Amino acid sequence: MKMNWNGFRTTVAAVLAVAILGVTVAPKPASADALDDLKKRGKVVVGTEAAYYPFEFIENGKIVGYDEDVLNAIIKSWGIKLEQIDLPFAGILPGLLQKKFDFVATALLVNPERAKRYAFTLPVAQTKVGFLKRKGDPKMKSVDDLSGLTIGSGTPPAGPTVIFMHYNDELKAKGKGAKEQKMFSSSADYILALANGQIDAMVDSTPVMLGAMKKYPDKFEVVGTFGEPFWVGWVTRPEDLGLRDAINVEIRKLRDSGELGTLQKKWFGEAMTIPDSGYLPPDAIK
Repeated sequence: MKMNWNGFRTTVAAVLAVAILGVTVAPKPASADALDDLKKRGKVVVGTEAAYYPFEFIENGKIVGYDEDVLNAIIKSWGIKLEQIDLPFAGILPGLLQKKFDFVATALLVNPERAKRYAFTLPVAQTKVGFLKRKGDPKMKSVDDLSGLTIGSGTPPAGPTVIFMHYNDELKAKGKGAKEQKMFSSSADYILALANGQIDAMVDSTPVMLGAMKKYPDKFEVVGTFGEPFWVGWVTRPEDLGLRDAINVEIRKLRDSGELGTLQKKWFGEAMTIPDSGYLPPDAIK
């Protein structure tokens, strides 16, 4: 299906701007002593929404996942304690600005409006948005015809959900939109719903789909993706660029040592190329 992706991206950016809570804060000079301050305190407080398998989720009462493994490697390198606050996504970014924690380590799509308000780290993953179905199920044949299908997703303001809603509106205008969209509180819930036949397909980022396929071998298959790739990263407050840079140092170390790729294979089944530049929108906080 041919689409005007420039227009599509503009629409998505506008909707995400409304969905993302928080206010604009003017950047202040970065503190070169950001990491030293944390080391003097002896701990760092991190905000997370542990409901996005395989990035971060709860297993046996503990937060686990790809982001958690990366975070633990960084904290170990710093030699301090980790205090992690698990809260619903709607409270993540406002909580950061209210200084309830030092930074956010949860899977955040790098989009223009969000990047103007928060200081993004280097990406920890690259993703596209697409559809996953049960292996061999003939109901869904392509990403550009969802006629009669029930699609499972997360709840707004989750990026893939918002992107899908507008993509589905485009399809509805052509008589090819989904019959129903069922929203779930976590990715683990709609992965299970797909496995049980409660939905015909699920929409999410490619790492989540790959993670589901790794967890349930021979159960699912990717139908396809739509739109352009997104980067996934973490954020600090705009005035805390020193802390953001300290996190970047550790992400680069993990990338260059090969450990980041190993963790990606562990959770997603394949490694990704993580860049040093080019991942931020033009007006982003640098």
